[in-house]
Amino acid sequence: MLEAIRERSQGWIAKVILILLIIPFALWGVDSYVSGGGQEPAAATIDDEEISQREFVKALQEQQEQLGGQVEEKALRQLVIDQLVNTRVLSQAATQAGFSILEPQVQAVLGGIEIFQDNGVFSEPKLDNWLRGRGMSRGELLSMISQDLLLKQVQIGYGEGAVFALPSATQLGKLLAQQREVNEVVFDFQSYLASIQIDEPAIAAEYNARQADFSTPVMLRVAYLTLSQAALESQVAVSEAQARKYFEDNPGQFQEPEQRRASHILIKVEADADPAAKQAAKIRAEQLLEEVRKTPGKFADLAREHSQDPGSGANGGDLGTFSRDMMVKPFADAVWAMQTGEIQGLVESQFGFHIIRLDGIVGGAKLGFALVKDDIIASLRQQEAQQRFIEAAERFSNTVYEQPESLEPAAKEFGLKIEQSDWISEGNAQPAMLGDARLIKALLSDDALNKKHNIEAIEVAPNTLVSARVIEHRPAGVRPLAEVAADIRSALAIAKARSLAVDAGLKALEAARAGNQTGLTLSTPMSVSRMQPLNVPAASLRAIFSADAAKLPGWAGVPSAEGYRLYRINRVAEGEMPAEQIKAMRNDMRRMLAQEEMRAYLESAKARAKIKISPSALEPKAD
Repeated sequence: MLEAIRERSQGWIAKVILILLIIPFALWGVDSYVSGGGQEPAAATIDDEEISQREFVKALQEQQEQLGGQVEEKALRQLVIDQLVNTRVLSQAATQAGFSILEPQVQAVLGGIEIFQDNGVFSEPKLDNWLRGRGMSRGELLSMISQDLLLKQVQIGYGEGAVFALPSATQLGKLLAQQREVNEVVFDFQSYLASIQIDEPAIAAEYNARQADFSTPVMLRVAYLTLSQAALESQVAVSEAQARKYFEDNPGQFQEPEQRRASHILIKVEADADPAAKQAAKIRAEQLLEEVRKTPGKFADLAREHSQDPGSGANGGDLGTFSRDMMVKPFADAVWAMQTGEIQGLVESQFGFHIIRLDGIVGGAKLGFALVKDDIIASLRQQEAQQRFIEAAERFSNTVYEQPESLEPAAKEFGLKIEQSDWISEGNAQPAMLGDARLIKALLSDDALNKKHNIEAIEVAPNTLVSARVIEHRPAGVRPLAEVAADIRSALAIAKARSLAVDAGLKALEAARAGNQTGLTLSTPMSVSRMQPLNVPAASLRAIFSADAAKLPGWAGVPSAEGYRLYRINRVAEGEMPAEQIKAMRNDMRRMLAQEEMRAYLESAKARAKIKISPSALEPKAD
């Protein structure tokens, strides 16, 4: 435990534990919260709830773009689906446990996001521009925020319950601060190499025993063409006049939605409430409604006293200004059917019973052209490039197929440059897209390999087609003994020399413990602690602090990369950690325990859920 903390505490524990332990529920960005429609089979199901193919594909594409091919696709697919399942399972479990998020909480988060602010004030135009750029609706964004808040609420709940006692933290601080003064002796294999002789039979035997280590995959050098939407987009020019025409032809896209301002009193009903509890809440709400109608001027006072919405209750029930899609449907339907000053109730929603007062109506303002011009130009450019790509993709595919002897015709028709690769194999190529398994498989076909024909155009990334032809080919095989003999000889010699160094170190340790230090060249004394290990390796530090310090000098030793490290322990100095560091460590340990509890909670929830993952979601798509 101590060494685990020590190894994570470079610069102190504050940098340590949490980053490694936080469950990455929100790795996948906004799109991972958006469920899609359609009739395609689900990527996964949790009980009766589906993770759609659209949701999975969006999350996968986002991660592929962020990682740039650094993770093999099948492994990335597994990681993405696991995280989507984890998020959904935890969300379901949280809802069943009675956690909930109210609309005002969502609105408060939305209003506090800096990218939606103008000079520190929430800006509807900025939000709308961002939504258009993402191809997302306001409702989808609010859904994402709501789910994120729900998961954080669960994590906070667990964090508040985790305990790491002060006496334990104090004792741990003493152990971490304890220093031991040591001398070091290194038995380095380099000292033994000159005496090592490796004969030819030993090299041959090692070669025969490790054939797999010397195998080589099929290697190819190719000429290739890339047709991509991104490249076409750079060729598209959109004028300001075109942007203005689009702006004038589509006024509805640049009109802020009508907003309303309302106040409410909420009598909450828990999601798992029984009929009796629900009826009791309804009776209480009816009593409040009657009192509000008798004295409508006291609406704010009654809200402050009785509303169970913590976000608005303290403000006299004031929900601020909102658009229709920011509220749950029953609430929004009621508000949009009301006149200013009208009081409506009871309105039942998933949160409970509402008494609503409409405080005002704000008509939607039209966005100015200057504000949205750049976004329109970018959108039109993207649309035009996408259309060009769609139109060009089939012709590109036909050209490289119908004229298989050369890539020149396709390069000339589409204004593309024929490029040449270095040696490539599946999963090992520059650029990475050339290592695509489907592309390599096509290049190894008889037509491509032996006849040197173009391969068909293959989509190696979204809206990116590649056709290639083989220039050179190296078959799979095993490197000849003559080519690897020197490496084998060196590896065998190092292994044998290291073994001799370890044997010498063990004998020296045994002799030193018996009181014989003859022949040992000790280093200058150095003081080490778990918090300040200097340049002492982790394995050595464990050995030093595991040694019995009751009788000094003490001795400890451990095999190392060089061979063997021997330590004489001269002195033990007890330490005290400053109170501020103990406090910080205690907080970090509490959070670490909370995260471990969170992991256990998640695993327990997954064990109870019926989870089914579609095999097709885990397999890269074939041609």
